[in-house]
Amino acid sequence: MSEVLQITSPSVSKAQKREYDNINELPDEVLISILARMPMKEAARTSVLSRRWKKLWISHPYLVFDGSNSLRGIHYRSEQVLESEQFKYLNWVNDVLESHHDAAIDEFKIRFYLDQCYQSDIDDWVRFAFGKKVQRFELDLSSSRVISHVQDSGYELCSHTLHFQTPLSLTSLVLKQVRVSGEVLENLLSNSPFLERLCIGASTSLVHLRLAGPSLCLTYLEITACARMKSLELDAPNLLSLKYSGQNIEIRFIEVPNLAELFIGGMFVETCTRSYLLPLVPTFASQLQKLVLEMRVDERKMKLFEYPILSQLKELELQVRARDHDSLLCLTSLINASPSLNQLSLELSWSKSYTRRRVMKVKRHHYNLKEVEIRGFVGGMVDTEFCIYLVENAIMLEKMSIDPFTKNEIGGGNCFKAERARAARVRAEDLRSKYGVEDKLVIL
Repeated sequence: MSEVLQITSPSVSKAQKREYDNINELPDEVLISILARMPMKEAARTSVLSRRWKKLWISHPYLVFDGSNSLRGIHYRSEQVLESEQFKYLNWVNDVLESHHDAAIDEFKIRFYLDQCYQSDIDDWVRFAFGKKVQRFELDLSSSRVISHVQDSGYELCSHTLHFQTPLSLTSLVLKQVRVSGEVLENLLSNSPFLERLCIGASTSLVHLRLAGPSLCLTYLEITACARMKSLELDAPNLLSLKYSGQNIEIRFIEVPNLAELFIGGMFVETCTRSYLLPLVPTFASQLQKLVLEMRVDERKMKLFEYPILSQLKELELQVRARDHDSLLCLTSLINASPSLNQLSLELSWSKSYTRRRVMKVKRHHYNLKEVEIRGFVGGMVDTEFCIYLVENAIMLEKMSIDPFTKNEIGGGNCFKAERARAARVRAEDLRSKYGVEDKLVIL
């Protein structure tokens, strides 16, 4: 981009001027195609080159309005600062949309905190994008970095906003902190014959949702943090991946013949892993290839549960909360129920307790497990015991990587965390020397 801007400088060489003239000889369609491969803000900067270039960028097919960085730290300042940022953001989006001339757009993204005070503007943006036959649409009005507001004050996506005469061209729809009901979503899906990806987050209006029909193209469904949700019904023949994290709800699997990836988390997983969801898994257990569980260790209750045989499961990811007197060996029943398991990932968040216990031993051989990843390793009894179990029982183990940090932690950013990580690496080295895993153990 900098090279394009520099060609207008008085000090450019004759060769550069000839190159610029060659670029100008290209037809508009080619130049627009080049600009489409650049971020929208960078493409807009080319408008200073000449009168011709001034109007080329406004046909950009990817309209990404990401203002999330400007929200950083606003929760430490006043409402007036927030309102000023919101006013600037609205002007930015509206100015671009008023100038945009292309008949269709491929992508439209809004990423900024706005509430129901801006209902009319957001409605116009939605109509603009859908009217331009947008394929990938994202409306992320999250307020995690700003002053807290009542959740019900958020923008509401209503049926009258989505009144269109022809089917929509949507392939992906992402709505975060948008109040949208199950009825509106169901109507939207019925008018979106090409929709493959649907993500709903932090909607306080979503209570019941039914996704059904042989013509449903949906392959990926994600529902997170919808605090008032009560039920989900799935009759989705093309669904490949489902992620649900939130309150305990009723999930009915009517027909999901191709479901291969399942993620469950939040408060829902506290119940479903032991008594609700997994008993339903036998209906599609033989087809699951990846399972992600976000869970709290409860040895007494988990020992009472018999997991269905997950015969095709290749990847298992466990995001576990535990106290240092708990034992992760209660998870071995789930590993044992996955005879084809090839990759195991464990992310551990633990809290300290003052209860002592003895080291436990369990023997259950796993013949296909080859790769193990442990994140959040501290070298205490809870994780060391689990690592020893895997070293002794994963017969075909090829690699075990140990990382003192979780995905959300930044190594070395905190003195306490850095010291904890140093001590954890020392304890991990003990595993290398005591259990003969020199060539298999990778300490990060």
